[in-house]
Amino acid sequence: MTMTTFSDTSIAKAKGEEACSTASAEAARDEGVQAQEDASLPLSGVRVLDLTRYLSGPYATLLLAEMGAKVIKIEVPEAGDDTRHIAPLQGDVSFYHSTINRSKASVELDLKSEEGKKILLAMVADCDVFIQNFRTGVAERLGFGYDVVSKLNPGVVYCSISGFGGAGPDSRRAAFDLIVQAESGVMSLNGEGSSPPSKLGLPMADLSSGMFSVHGILAALLRRSRTGKGGLVEVSMMSSLLSLSVYNATRYFVTGETPKRMGSRHPGVVPYGQYAGSDGNILLSTFSDGSWKKIVDAMDRPELAEDPRFATAASRVVHRDACDTLLSEVFSGFTSEEIVKRLHKAGIPCGVVRSLGEALEIEAASGSGGIADVEYPGTVGTIRSVRIPIKFDGEWCPAKPAPALGQDNAMLDRYKKS
Repeated sequence: MTMTTFSDTSIAKAKGEEACSTASAEAARDEGVQAQEDASLPLSGVRVLDLTRYLSGPYATLLLAEMGAKVIKIEVPEAGDDTRHIAPLQGDVSFYHSTINRSKASVELDLKSEEGKKILLAMVADCDVFIQNFRTGVAERLGFGYDVVSKLNPGVVYCSISGFGGAGPDSRRAAFDLIVQAESGVMSLNGEGSSPPSKLGLPMADLSSGMFSVHGILAALLRRSRTGKGGLVEVSMMSSLLSLSVYNATRYFVTGETPKRMGSRHPGVVPYGQYAGSDGNILLSTFSDGSWKKIVDAMDRPELAEDPRFATAASRVVHRDACDTLLSEVFSGFTSEEIVKRLHKAGIPCGVVRSLGEALEIEAASGSGGIADVEYPGTVGTIRSVRIPIKFDGEWCPAKPAPALGQDNAMLDRYKKS
């Protein structure tokens, strides 16, 4: 059987739809050079209309863009995405906006005006993916919900990212990462048991819903390559975080017991977690029954292996506090690097607890290529950032500058004529 490409909308056209419009043909010609340049990237030729804001949606479209898709970001005229104004700025470029909007095009459209809506709907005929993260019901009210968009282009994959889902009593609530972290129960797992719940250091509701959206979009494009039909992909921030709770959720359903905050410790494994050396902390992760003997031998305390309290994995959980206290005393006589060196040699998974700055500097110095120096035009200069963590055929995906507001407005001319 011959398989079509992700971007091949001709199947839907062949099933009774009209041939490509003049605007579509012009779009294809204009992007021919870029398609040749990015032909090695797997999403080359996929065209994405991006109506997302803030973080969850823009992170999803960043991943799509740097895997080769042509992402056209629709922005409010003059003001643009709110993240363009978040400090600090380098020149007139926000660090925040530059991070999550690399490698995209930018056009300005007033989606509350009839002209803006008309142009947007004309663009729908050319797109493979339409993605928005408005509050539930807003896209429909503005006139570009799934029903409208899919009628104009039956091959389109329409992705909707929401805070609490498309149905139910909370569906129309505004949602930000911190709120979803709190209400999903994820915060209840974070921090030490003696302290109040603490938000995660990373905006995981936003990031996970963005990643799950990309999973859904790519799966829907694959299905379209077989059937010729697009479809609706729905992802919520709440369901994304609940999904990431994985075994914690199942444990609750099995036992009826709500998981408790344990900091870096593990409810069923000892030793496990964070321990202090003489100059900093290390993180220890052990699951095998015989790990205790390996640890104490590596730290020149072989006699501790004979203590019956710590002889088995089960007994160490029973005597958790005594085990942790004793191990902390042993580690206190060594630097964190020395502890890690000894335990690595013994085959024990461990690492130094570093600051993000330290980790970034180590990665940059490693020469792996995971840190990109992105050159911006004019006086902005170079902005250094982390690449998306995907290689194809041994090569990192290229990271290109985030667009200036409206820098690609010229592409709208062809739709004004249609």
